[in-house]
Amino acid sequence: MLRLLLAASFFVATAATAASIPMYEFPLKNSDSRDIYKMSEHKNGVFVFEAYRLSCGYCNENAPAVDALATQYSANARVQVLDLGLDTNDADYAEWIARHEPNHPVIQDTGRRVYNALRTSSGVPQVFVVNCKGEMVGNHVGTWDGAAGKIRGFVERALQTTCE
Repeated sequence: MLRLLLAASFFVATAATAASIPMYEFPLKNSDSRDIYKMSEHKNGVFVFEAYRLSCGYCNENAPAVDALATQYSANARVQVLDLGLDTNDADYAEWIARHEPNHPVIQDTGRRVYNALRTSSGVPQVFVVNCKGEMVGNHVGTWDGAAGKIRGFVERALQTTCE
């Protein structure tokens, strides 16, 4: 009985400390002006953040897979696929955009707010799938080789949560 109570209390404590973020605003880097990407404009959104750095070879390898996911969900306005840049130099964003021509928003994680709140290990690339309540539903660290199905599963799970 004591083991059951300990296991139950561990589950409750784990659930209570699940990673989450508020509805942040980010500098939008692949825009002609100094636009801001606002999570709050997607009240029922599911956010797929691909944390990257320009200097990361694996991040560069993942770029086509991230585009493919954005294309797959392009008809579903709830799903927001975002390149979450950890670089601080604007020239790095310009190079990333010129190199990959992403079909989805490229945002700057100023102060690494999202990355620090959600990361499960140091390093990039990391994918964070966050539901409309700001709760992390799933995380994947590393390349997308063989992981695209897992990431889509996180998106489908996040779509089960509604906020409107």
